[in-house]
Amino acid sequence: MAIFERVKKHWITVGMYIVFSLFFLSACIVSANTYGGVAQAQRDIVLESPVESADIVPHGDVNVSFSIQLHNPSRYTLHVYTLSWYAKLVNASSTSDRVIPVGEDYSGPTHYLEVPARTTLTYTFWNVVSDPETMEKLNGFINYSKSLGTDYTLETLPYEHSFSIIAMIGDFQHDYVREGYLNDLVTVELGYSTQEGIR
Repeated sequence: MAIFERVKKHWITVGMYIVFSLFFLSACIVSANTYGGVAQAQRDIVLESPVESADIVPHGDVNVSFSIQLHNPSRYTLHVYTLSWYAKLVNASSTSDRVIPVGEDYSGPTHYLEVPARTTLTYTFWNVVSDPETMEKLNGFINYSKSLGTDYTLETLPYEHSFSIIAMIGDFQHDYVREGYLNDLVTVELGYSTQEGIR
């Protein structure tokens, strides 16, 4: 009875305590739910189905192409920060032209690319190699390999592809310098290379 009397006497204080407790509890539940959703998104957002190819096009040039899927099953939109693709042929027999570039593409922050929630997007890149100097190097690699007993064509050369994407999860606005501890939580960084596969 004494407790009831005390509560009755200080009902404003008790009422405020209950309201603030409920508010704090609600905020904790929302925060935990958001953190759990973002952490799950970090695990679920993946690259899939990389396809590398090379085809002969008119005039004997070679079209080097690459495609890969970005699977975003999360409830968050991804805001792409950077996206890049690079293709090359490694010529270990040469000291001056060890790496022969055959394709590249890059999209920076100003392009505002997005990956909507619960979608899978396919990124496709290609480059028609027609530069006479580059074609001469590719054919030189073919001829050198043939002398070692390996038969390549422009379509079957061991081109190496690399792809990377950095994206931010959702619309979480924060100071990326002062609140650096949040950067890893909201950043998705994925990649692929011919040598290492998806990472």
